[in-house]
Amino acid sequence: MRFKDNVFNRTFIPAKFHPRGANFEPDLDGSENVLQSVKVELSKRGISPTFNSSFATKEAYKLTIGRDSAVQILAASSVGALHALQTLEQLFYGHSRTKEKVYCPNAPISIVDGPLGFEHRGINLDISRNWIPPEDVVRVIDAMAFNKLNFLHIHATDAQSWPLDIPSLPSLAQKGAYDTTQIWSAKDLHAVQQHGKLRGVSVYLEIDIPGHTTSIHHSHPDLITAAHREPWSKYAAEPPSGQLKLNHTPVQEFLTTVFNDLFPRIRSFSPYFHLGGDELNINAYSFETGINRPTKSNLLPLVQRLLSHALNLTTSHGFTPILWEEMLLEWNLTLPSSTVIQTWRSNAALAKVLQTGHRVLFGANTHWYLDCGHGAFLDPVDPQNPPKDGKVRPPYMDYCAPYHNWRHVYAYDPLAGISDPEQRRRVLGGEVHLWGELTDSVTLDGMLWPRAAAAAEMLWSGSGRTRVSEDVTRRLAEMRERLVGKGVRAGMVQMEWCLRNKGGCLL
Repeated sequence: MRFKDNVFNRTFIPAKFHPRGANFEPDLDGSENVLQSVKVELSKRGISPTFNSSFATKEAYKLTIGRDSAVQILAASSVGALHALQTLEQLFYGHSRTKEKVYCPNAPISIVDGPLGFEHRGINLDISRNWIPPEDVVRVIDAMAFNKLNFLHIHATDAQSWPLDIPSLPSLAQKGAYDTTQIWSAKDLHAVQQHGKLRGVSVYLEIDIPGHTTSIHHSHPDLITAAHREPWSKYAAEPPSGQLKLNHTPVQEFLTTVFNDLFPRIRSFSPYFHLGGDELNINAYSFETGINRPTKSNLLPLVQRLLSHALNLTTSHGFTPILWEEMLLEWNLTLPSSTVIQTWRSNAALAKVLQTGHRVLFGANTHWYLDCGHGAFLDPVDPQNPPKDGKVRPPYMDYCAPYHNWRHVYAYDPLAGISDPEQRRRVLGGEVHLWGELTDSVTLDGMLWPRAAAAAEMLWSGSGRTRVSEDVTRRLAEMRERLVGKGVRAGMVQMEWCLRNKGGCLL
């Protein structure tokens, strides 16, 4: 029923892809073939020797529309069948003279498809810095499934707010969220994760520790050091300052309570849990009792102890832990070999992680940070005499500017220079990141799409296989139109004149 509703009610009429006055639609004289049936068969046999990795075998499919107008889908799993149905939907167009019929101009057709790229194809979505309600994330999941993205990483908490309800600690969200109306209940979280599961999208959470935790101070002030200290820039990457204490037993007890509440509720939805670990500020620990000199060498055993406690809780519940790159590359922590490291600063960081033997996720801020180039969120203390920092004087740019347009996202090649086959096998995939300082429910869709769709094609096709061309532009522009038809307010891909006049915008 969902497939039928999408095909008939959420498709689009592709007029802007044809010249003015072109007769591109089939006649409605009754002579057209009518779709007779859609048959889905799950088979343990491989779809094609081209897709020989375990994940590709699972996700591959064969889709055939025969001369008899019957559709046959062969897939090795329900995930592959879902991919096939998404592709089948994208073969149909609306007709300008009727809402009762749609048409497929390419039948008969046979498609054998599967991921030649990566197992992990995801989006990292920040819901803590500005309020992003569950219904908006549901819409993100639907668009992800349509683009064959399969992991949604929810950055659930941060220094600014804690919107995630932990029933055993009700004050955590009641006091840590911006407002009591801006809380994800346990029921909300379950519904979002279940929605993803039914669409082939694994929804997993990040609770970032020990940094990015000031919002805990509102309900548990004894657990946080350097809360709301000024100047904040000395004690944090962004305001407000504050981090979990390192030499304080109640912090470990708090994490045990949070995770023992949360983990059993979310375990069936994803193999992963993200523990954060980025941007830990050493200066903040000058305020913690029992830490005399906050140097990296002095703090290292304490950071190791706290993270080991969190990692043990994570693995004991059956999760594979994920950490940001700093805990390995800057702090050199001893980590379980199963720990996945998520890199974010450069391809060089990716290469360094691979040398340690860990599996890795990519998504460098040079290409895949979708919030970049929108300007800083900071204002000068003295407008008449602003500091030299470009974030608070013209051109008021953020640290990772310029804006990463869809072509830049599409052309990203994270494995350039990595030739070792064993190292390449340890690259699980990647995620585009949408940090929420300047994104809310109103702007969410345009910030994500169509750029996340460009990343999706690279992740599906493989690193180094994607080159920007007119065909790519037209393909992504059509995807954008289909997303708009589904209620996603996606940004532009191409000017309509260029789409109507193929070949007219080449240089």
